[in-house]
Amino acid sequence: MQLRHYVELQEELTINYCKLAVVSVDSPEVNDAFRTGLRATFPFLSDHERKVVKMLDMTETSKSRGVTAMPYTFSLLPDLTIHNLYCGYWFLGRPTLDELRMDLRAMLRIVRPDFEGPVG
Repeated sequence: MQLRHYVELQEELTINYCKLAVVSVDSPEVNDAFRTGLRATFPFLSDHERKVVKMLDMTETSKSRGVTAMPYTFSLLPDLTIHNLYCGYWFLGRPTLDELRMDLRAMLRIVRPDFEGPVG
């Protein structure tokens, strides 16, 4: 998914007390430029030394490009437990906005017993 789609989702997330963050291997200066250009209000974090992606084994090594970070999307519960994981190495592996909304509904059902409203 392209970052502009996350910008479309950010207002919905704020209303529902959910948070979004982006982590990239770009430098903080490049991240700041992307964030500003997109008018995103969520944080863009930098792993420009590729420490975290290597630690989590989220890389691919090739002769022509060296170590490349693979794009992943995580849906995390409030305790930071992974609820769902999408590997976007192939573009079709990236979640749609509707898939992220379904993840959020499922997670809200887990953490909010009143999510479905009053029973009876």
